Parts: sequence; C-alpha cells; structure tokens
Amino acid sequence: MFRQVTIIGPGLLGGSLSLAVKKMDLSEELVIWARSEKSVNKAAQTFPFARIEKDLEESVRGSDFIIICTPVETIGDILQQIKPFLGENSLVTDVGSIKGTICTIAQETLGDSMASFIGSHPMAGSEKSGMEFSDPMLFMNRACILTPMDKVKESDLLSLRKFWEKMGMVVQILDPASHDKIIADLSHLPHLISSILAHSLAEIQEEAQKLGGQGLADTTRIAEGDANLWSNILLENKQNLIPALQKFKRSLDFVELSLEEGDIDKLRDFLEEGKQFRHSLHSK
Repeated sequence: MFRQVTIIGPGLLGGSLSLAVKKMDLSEELVIWARSEKSVNKAAQTFPFARIEKDLEESVRGSDFIIICTPVETIGDILQQIKPFLGENSLVTDVGSIKGTICTIAQETLGDSMASFIGSHPMAGSEKSGMEFSDPMLFMNRACILTPMDKVKESDLLSLRKFWEKMGMVVQILDPASHDKIIADLSHLPHLISSILAHSLAEIQEEAQKLGGQGLADTTRIAEGDANLWSNILLENKQNLIPALQKFKRSLDFVELSLEEGDIDKLRDFLEEGKQFRHSLHSK
C-alpha cells in the first residue's frame, strides 16, 4: 500500500500501528522514530522488523506516509521539524484527540509544501500506556474520524481512509470543529468524570477500598490514563469541555434535588433514561 511508512512516537498507539502495519503487510519499509536513547533501544527490541531512528530527518526522508503519534502539545513542533524533509507526495496524519488546533497548525505549517496533511482520530486506546502494551488488533471494529481541511486531494483522503479501514476501523469524516465538540461529550467528559469519581473516593480508608466491586472498577478504569497526557488534552478542548461539564453538573443537581425531595418517580425516570442510553451503545 505504501513504500515507506514512518511512525513518529512508539507509544501504545504508535506501537500498535507498527505491529498492525507489519501484520497486514501495508508497507515495504517501516521506520519508527523514538525520542530518547532508552526508547530507541526498547523499540529495537519490541519491533525488530522496523528501522528505528532517533533522528527525525532520517526517519521521514523518503517516506510517503507519516503518522505522528506523539502527545497533542508536541505535534505542531514536530510538523515544523519534519517539513523541510517531506517529499512532494508525502501524506502526513496524526492520532491526536483534538483536531481544531492541530489541523490549523498543520495548514499554516505545510500550506506552502507539496506534502498533504489530514487529521486522524482513531477512537482506540486503553488506560494503559507505553509500547509494551502494543496490540495489532487495538483498532479492530472501532471508529476513526478523519478531519480534512480545505484543498485536500481526494486521492490522499481515499488513501488515508483505506489505511484505517485496513486496520479494521469504521471511518467517518467530520470538520475539525465538529469533531472537537462531539469528542468533548463522548470521550473527554467521560474520562474527566471517571477521574472525578476516583478522586472523590481517594480519601476512603484502604481497607474499605478493598470492598469495592466490579462496578467501581469498571467506572474508574479510564482514570488510570496518563495524567500529563490527559491534562493537555482537556485544556486544549476546554471551550467544548466546559459546556459539557456544565450540562453534567445540571444532571447532578437534578439527582440531588430528587433525592432531597424523595421523588422516586423522577429518580426512576432519570435512571431509566441512562439505562436506555447505555443499552443503545451495545446495539451500535
């Protein structure tokens, strides 16, 4: 499918993509860029089939498909660094969960370049992080959102769509602003709520914590996500996350008032609506 694929950042997503690209034979050559000597050595052991580079220039030189898998706050700087070494037919994408800022920066950075950038957000991941948790099946049957900007070549959009579909993903196309608004509700708010719950229970004595069942474990699972990574994500999308959080607070107020008033009908109806929404997720 590609002559050379370069994956910048071999964390959970980058590592899983590396394994999937190899498994599905989607590239003649696979190059992985890692920042530190420690990461380079670890990547060499984890992905022996790939060429591991610490030099960004060497990692993207001659590559026709580059996937940036680093934290969202670093993507703009990486685009600046790789720009001089991109080929005229290079296709660049990322896997960040914020798209408005990233796509704007990419357009400004690569606007006078022959290379093409199209944002990607594979809705796959885990509360775990690091290349040691890489899984080539991580993307199977998950959604992937593409966020093309103006003047994107249809052939590049088609190539990118086919790539993610080869990963087993269901691809949708949105503009960056719509993506960020939807993801605030469907991804960023749930992560924050999970962390808020875990934080509010942190003062419970350790012996009492052991009494928590599977429901507590399920509800707080994603709170295990990398705090530094998620702090940047939440701040980057605060213009959409704050309204979502305010709506959630109104739901909390409604439940609190229903309890204070002893209104079992309101409480039951509220719980039933939540149950129906949860059921609808299973049917999709």
